[in-house]
Formats: sequence, C-alpha cells, structure tokens
Amino acid sequence: MRGQIRKRGEGWAVIVSLGRDPLTGKYRKKWHTVYGTKKDAERELARLLHQVHSGEYVEPAKTTVREFLERCLRDCIRPAASPSTYATYEIVMRRYLVPSLGNISLPRLQPAVIQTTLRQLLEVGRANGRGGLAPATVLKAYALLHRACEQAVKWGILARNPCQSVNTPRVVRPEPQVWDEEQTRLFLGEAKSSGYYPVYLAAITTGMRQSEILGLRWRDVDFVTGFASISQICYRGIFKEPKTAKSRRCIALPKILLRKLQDVREIQAEHRRHLGQGYEDHGLVFAQANGRPLSVRNLIRRDFEPLMKRAGVPRIRFHDLRHLHATFLLRAGIHPKVVSERLGHSRVGVTLDIYSHVVPGLQEQAVHRVDALLGDLDR
Repeated sequence: MRGQIRKRGEGWAVIVSLGRDPLTGKYRKKWHTVYGTKKDAERELARLLHQVHSGEYVEPAKTTVREFLERCLRDCIRPAASPSTYATYEIVMRRYLVPSLGNISLPRLQPAVIQTTLRQLLEVGRANGRGGLAPATVLKAYALLHRACEQAVKWGILARNPCQSVNTPRVVRPEPQVWDEEQTRLFLGEAKSSGYYPVYLAAITTGMRQSEILGLRWRDVDFVTGFASISQICYRGIFKEPKTAKSRRCIALPKILLRKLQDVREIQAEHRRHLGQGYEDHGLVFAQANGRPLSVRNLIRRDFEPLMKRAGVPRIRFHDLRHLHATFLLRAGIHPKVVSERLGHSRVGVTLDIYSHVVPGLQEQAVHRVDALLGDLDR
C-alpha cells in the first residue's frame, strides 16, 4: 500500500509511503495532516501519490507560521503593494498574529487555534492590555493570515486553507457623523480666518479624499470647464497614482470653490516670487508657503480640531467632510449613481451601503412624488 488515511484529532492523517531508504534499508513514511472532510483527505492522498509516482514529491519543511508570513509578505505582497500598505500588513503580522501563532508549524495550524486567537484579539488584543481590538482590525489580521494560507495551498505546503473553517468577527459599519447645514455654515464661517480654509471648502464641496486633495495639481484643474481631474494622491508626503480605476475621475467644481482657488493661485505666485529658488514647486494646489506638501498633523491637530471647538460644532473626523458632501447631495435628491461617481466608489452599491441612513428620507420623498402624480386617480 502506497498510502492510507486515518482519523487524527480534529482532522485526518494522510500517510504516504516513500519506499526504502537507500542508506538504512528501512521503509519511509510521511504523515500529512488534513483538516476538513474525509473527501478532502482522499483528494490530498491522491495528489501526494501522483507526486510520488511522477518524482515531484518534496517533503514539507518544518516552516513556522511566522516564517511563512514573513516570506509571504516579502515575496507576494511587497512587490504589488504600496509602501504604506506593506507597512500596515507588517504591523498587523507582528502585533496580532506572531505572538499567538508565530511558533506553530504551518502544517499544524488548526482552525480551532485560529478561532481562539481571533477571540483573544477581540477581548484583550490592545497593546496596552486595556481591552480588545475593534472587529475591523481583527478582520485585517484574519485577512492577512487567510491570504498567506491560501498561498501555502497554491505552493503545495498546505492541503487546505484552515482559515476557511473559522468564523470571522462581524463588523458593523457605523453611520457617518456629519453636520447639518447650520453647523456647516458655522464651521466655514469660523474657518475663513484659517489658511486652510480652501482645503476645508474643497473637502465639503467635492467629497474628495484627504489624499486626493493634498495631491491635487494645478494642471488637474480646468477653470474654463470647471472640472478637476483626480490623477494623483499624496499620502505621508509621497506622491502616487490613485488605487483604482474608479478613483481616477473627473468631478465638477462649484463656483464658490473655483473663485477661492483663483485666490490661492495668486497667493502661491507671491510666495514663489518671494522665495525664488527656495520654493519647491510640485505644482500642488494646496501646499505650504515653500511649495512642499501640506502637513496632515498641522492640518488636523493644530487647525481643524481647534476650529471645530471654536465654532461650537460636534467633533468629527476630517474624512467625515467627505461623508458630509455625499449626505447633502443625497438629501437634495441627486441620483446615487452621480454621488458614487463623485466619490470615486467602485460601484453604486458601496455608496448605498455607506449612506443607507439617508435612504429612508429619499424613499419618503419618492412616495410624496407618487402621491402628487397619481393620488387623485382613486377619487
């Protein structure tokens, strides 16, 4: 018999005979553990026997989860990911996966162990030991482990991805926190004294992401047609292309913003004349006085947050200004498809999922219009 299957704990032992050892003369067997059904074990046995017969069989190395995660990050993720995305993956790996799973042999990684790790992260996963991680953060850790195990399956190190038998944490998307029209006017009125006023105006009137605003160039703005082209972002001072095709888009700019951008251009020209060769011209619409990209820390901590306090409006994130723009448009009856295109979402369903709290009001408007059009037919 060249192979057999035995029940082993929560999985199955697939035993493959490798023939006599030429040095010792003893028969050699290799045990592989498969987590899943007996059919999964039978398929794995057939695959392994085929490799033995064809001379392609390679005995699996005793690779640990930590070693394989590092290899997967280095060889599979890093070449395709941006530096910031790769850095995030690395932090997730070292903080959340390695401490609990790092020393386990990859072929012995069981669904039950993964499930326990996810639970512990939810309960006591914070670095300071004070409580657990948000479900969305735990889901990131799970996604990285799932991706690595899937790669191990492709490379023949694992027969089956153990993450597929794990229950993932449920992530409840919170409703975006936005201001009403009066609060928006209060904030913008207070912000007129700030040098960042054009930035806030752009965020509220266009719905652009923070990185898109900071990466916007003068060559991307057409004052004749009133459109801006989103073709570059700036993240932590690094310029790069938008992530997706949908993020690369053209959006119409309101007249109030176009007038303010004319003022910004004149002020920048004065800075350029004053600094001469000391001006770093990246062609940015929103830049420091020396032409360099804006500091997000100065924008948020030293200006945006104090402004909200002085204006007496609820504290929100800068990213919520994007939600504010979308909410205003939807409540004004603008078609969700148009809103989705302005925001650069991959599909209109994403827009509707995020702003589902606005939809009930839109449905009421629709019913009133139907009544106004057909309500007298039953009289």
